[in-house]
Amino acid sequence: LLVGTALLGCGGDDSDFESNENLNFKLPSGFYTGTTDEGEYLEGLVDDDSKMWFIYSEPKNSKPENSETDNFLGVIKSDSTVVLNNSRFVASGKNYSFDNRAYRNITINGNYKTSKAITGTLVESGSRTIDYNLGYEETVSAKKHTLSIIDNKVYMSHSYVSGVNSASPITVKFTTAGNFTTSDSRGCNISGKLTPSASERYFLSKITFSGTSCSVSGYKVGEVYTGISVVDGKNNDEILFISKDTMGDTSVVFI
Repeated sequence: LLVGTALLGCGGDDSDFESNENLNFKLPSGFYTGTTDEGEYLEGLVDDDSKMWFIYSEPKNSKPENSETDNFLGVIKSDSTVVLNNSRFVASGKNYSFDNRAYRNITINGNYKTSKAITGTLVESGSRTIDYNLGYEETVSAKKHTLSIIDNKVYMSHSYVSGVNSASPITVKFTTAGNFTTSDSRGCNISGKLTPSASERYFLSKITFSGTSCSVSGYKVGEVYTGISVVDGKNNDEILFISKDTMGDTSVVFI
């Protein structure tokens, strides 16, 4: 189940990769989806700095239809830029499981193909090796993430905090300039801002939590969580946030 984020990096286009495949080179940025050999579903982003942000979940048909997000399991993130060496890479990362308060260190192995497919393994100390297979999502990766697609919009979502094995329903309300506010079901106040990335493939996010109930929900009060956000859906009606605190100890997901 942890194999999800093994796959990504970022960087140049395919023509650059093909002409330099024997040199150190970054994986292309974009959105990827796939599966593991244990049946988990993987989806996430390789950002402009070639860092990986992935979520992993049980198959959508493994849970009741009225609880689409209950199958969400956690986040895998690379610690730094992922660089290819002869089309292969080895990267350190963290697994933020949402049933375990403490993150676990992982090793991400991968093989990037010119078809933009990525295959590899995820290795965690004390756990068996898990295989994964990812494909590049052209449509989502080509979407331009500008403030015009989120300003004055409202998103119904759920919030997850690593180590808190339950979801809290939230309504994310955007005003202008990418600013948003919300609160969870316990009354924790949440505010933040999205800024288009340089490539406009995704948003950069900053989120803060305030109020005594935030600690009960598992958030670090006063901490700034930074990460990425991707808008999906035919009418820009779905939004995904993946963020971590300053020290990288905990992760928060809105999905």
